[in-house]
Amino acid sequence: MFPTISHGAVRLRVDAMDGRSRQVLVDEVNGEVYEVMRVEVPGASWVEVPAGDLIAYLRAALNEE
Repeated sequence: MFPTISHGAVRLRVDAMDGRSRQVLVDEVNGEVYEVMRVEVPGASWVEVPAGDLIAYLRAALNEE
């Protein structure tokens, strides 16, 4: 994934050259919880994800079509 900082959160993109590629924003709430949002998905909202589940959640979110 290709990370950038955007709107105070880390933005991960599947394809850095394609602004419409699947992407998520990740924001640290505290050391134990992160908020994640899929970008450009209708009705998307921030989801709280425990730190231990973050990598698996991001992989799943970025692999969804």
